[in-house]
Formats: sequence, C-alpha cells, structure tokens
Amino acid sequence: MRRRDFVFSAAALGSAPALWAASPIKPGPKAALIVVDVQNCFVDGGTLPVKGGADVVPVINKLAPAFQNIVVTQDWHTPGHASFASAHTGKKPFETTTMPYGTQVLWPDHCVQG
Repeated sequence: MRRRDFVFSAAALGSAPALWAASPIKPGPKAALIVVDVQNCFVDGGTLPVKGGADVVPVINKLAPAFQNIVVTQDWHTPGHASFASAHTGKKPFETTTMPYGTQVLWPDHCVQG
C-alpha cells in the first residue's frame, strides 16, 4: 500500500466525513483491508460496548469494494475465560488481578464462544 493510501485510510477511520470528501483509493492487487474485531459485542447494546464502535461500519462498507483482499478477525473467548471478572471471586469488570504473566484487566463476559 502506498503511503498516501495508508494516510488516507487512517484519516478515514478517525473521521468518517474524511472518507466521503477524499478522492477514491485504488489499492493494488496485494493490498488488504484488515478489519479487526468489528462485531456485535463491541457496539451499543453489546456485552462490552465501545463508544462509537458502530461508527466504523459505514467506513468499512465504503472501503471494502476497492479491495480484492479483505481479512476479518473476530474476538472470542471460551466460557469462564481467565480474563473475565466472573472467573475471579469477588472481582468486578475493569478491576485488575495478577496473573502469571503480569497484571490483567478483568473484562465483563463478552464474545463467548458458542
């Protein structure tokens, strides 16, 4: 991806109006649009909502037709995952605990497999 395309894409993700005002991008055949964890759990009404999380959806929908390669990731956890507050007696979401690898923020149960 050319630097201009990268800068444009980054600007578009930060501000949806920039997407509509800028000239169309023309990614090459080896370029990829990478969409990370855009899923129901992270939007309003989800189990771990991110403020404005759904705002990126129209940006993705506008960019996607220009790409031959699109990679989409999905966050998921097994039930009772160690990063969930519910797996730690007396702990609440967004508190921390010490794990063998260091400090872990404890999350509400979200993106549970199945």
